[in-house]
Amino acid sequence: MASDCRFEKQELPAVRIEKILPKVSEQELFSSRRCYLGISLENPVFDSPSLYAMLLWASERFDKCLVVVGDHLCRFNERILNGLEDAEAVKAAEKIGDSFILKTRGLFEQLPAGKIQLTRWKEHLQSSEYVASKEIIDELFGSDAEFRASVEKDAVSFVRRQEKRNHSLAVEEEEARELCCEYLLEEIAVFSALSEQGWRVELYPGSELHVLTEVAGGKYPEVPRGLKERISVELKVSAKTPHRI
Repeated sequence: MASDCRFEKQELPAVRIEKILPKVSEQELFSSRRCYLGISLENPVFDSPSLYAMLLWASERFDKCLVVVGDHLCRFNERILNGLEDAEAVKAAEKIGDSFILKTRGLFEQLPAGKIQLTRWKEHLQSSEYVASKEIIDELFGSDAEFRASVEKDAVSFVRRQEKRNHSLAVEEEEARELCCEYLLEEIAVFSALSEQGWRVELYPGSELHVLTEVAGGKYPEVPRGLKERISVELKVSAKTPHRI
């Protein structure tokens, strides 16, 4: 996408709410006034104009929208799908993030000033809220068989989707599942930290993780406070959109 692209509202895909977890009214949802949108890189739904449509939709309904570019998180995908060692995977993931930032610079410049805040994944790993949440989540993964099985179910789903898309794994399936679990535990801890920092409402154009659906239903009372207070909003952007990780 060229950095100087321009969009008209009538040309944009329609955005609507598909599901809210836990179930709350839209009045309660929008009373939060702040939301965040996680960007899954290399996911076509985040190409323009869909991305612009979602951000415009958010800016019209919330005072602030935090955009979290999941670039550093992609290091797990680089290991699973491309067989890169950790250091190489980090570099490759950061490069993908750099490309996204450059490609979408003009898009963000068109959005209402002060409404959208752009961040990258790695900076969210530095917060005290993340460190505390990650410790609790790792402990739960190690001690609660049901929680661990739920996370592993999401990991298996990821592996199966790669097979359906004819994407070959560059590592053994067992290692792919383990790396995917690491991905998910880090992702969930960031979600918890964001919620504790006041970003309780997550927008995402795809279905919620199985484990987070269970958390929204009140299961796993030992999870961090941020996950208990979090509200997940599944968005629909015109056509069917893919799953998270």
